[in-house]
Amino acid sequence: MIDRPPARRLTSPATALLPIRFFFGATFLWAGLDKFLDPDFFDAAAPTSLHSQLVAFSRISPLAGLITPLLPFAVVIGVLIAVAEIGIGIGALTGLAFRVAAFGGAALSIMLWLTASWGTHPYYLGADLPYAVGWIALLIGGPGDWLVPARWREQPEAVPMGRRARARQLAAPPPSPQRRLLLQTATLAALAAIVASFTPFIRALGVVTGEASRSHGPGGTPTPGPGATATPSPTGVPASVPPTGIPATVPPGAIPISSVDAVRSKGSVAFVVPFNAPAPLPAGDPAVIVQLKDGSFVAFDTVCTHAGCTVEWDKRDHILFCPCHEAMFDAENNAAVLGGPAPEPLASLPLYIDPATGKILLDPTV
Repeated sequence: MIDRPPARRLTSPATALLPIRFFFGATFLWAGLDKFLDPDFFDAAAPTSLHSQLVAFSRISPLAGLITPLLPFAVVIGVLIAVAEIGIGIGALTGLAFRVAAFGGAALSIMLWLTASWGTHPYYLGADLPYAVGWIALLIGGPGDWLVPARWREQPEAVPMGRRARARQLAAPPPSPQRRLLLQTATLAALAAIVASFTPFIRALGVVTGEASRSHGPGGTPTPGPGATATPSPTGVPASVPPTGIPATVPPGAIPISSVDAVRSKGSVAFVVPFNAPAPLPAGDPAVIVQLKDGSFVAFDTVCTHAGCTVEWDKRDHILFCPCHEAMFDAENNAAVLGGPAPEPLASLPLYIDPATGKILLDPTV
């Protein structure tokens, strides 16, 4: 008697889940690689870093009490998330430890829903909750037999065999599903770590993603902003006499954050307000300095007043733009709301420019 493998049907539930499986797998694989290829993701001083995102999440997330103690370990957490995403993507695409990958995808998506997407209203505008539901469907449905190597399938494909081979198979002890799953999970983790280890070499070739691969620049219309400014000079250092109302000496407690030359060369400089900054400065918040068309400098807290996302400086349109819900702010007019759901302008940060050194400092005394 010869056992024959059952016929596979395109109408099977696992087959119907193939589009979700491969889209989710490719997306999570790229999301993990993207983090390693983004120079800003692990840089606490960058407004798009995981550290800055965790600070923003701590204001809006129901998990705020768990997030705050983790801030010093942002880099380690970022590496673990990135490697996990790579592993989840590989598992979904290949079927290796598929249900473990699907469970990890669901857990990670739920975590992101409770943090990154929690401030998104209405909820259906956020992507993380649909991802979680999709991963749960894959966890329930399993990988099926399509596009999964035979040795990785949950139910290995039967192969034709004679009576003696069949007898030997029946006499042998059945394989342990738990051991098989453990070996597949360990293999998947090793593959994820190996793939992640290649990203430094890819970056060495000049392949970067994220904010570092985009251009940032100046913009706006000529209206003086709210921050303390200095008149530019032909030498690239502000005039020796600060504008009216700005002290001639560095105020006590002022915190260096950039320089006139750096902002002029880029048009804007993103930074994070130091955690030791005294009140009323928003310690830990992402922020940005921009140069206006009249040559003056202003700084704003880039936590969106709508849902807490980090706004970005848009070089092309010369505005501050929120990527979550498309709120727009006018840097030339005290970060006034130009459009979108934001209820109020961004908070301005007082600046002092040292005429002797060209340093730009946050001034908590204003």
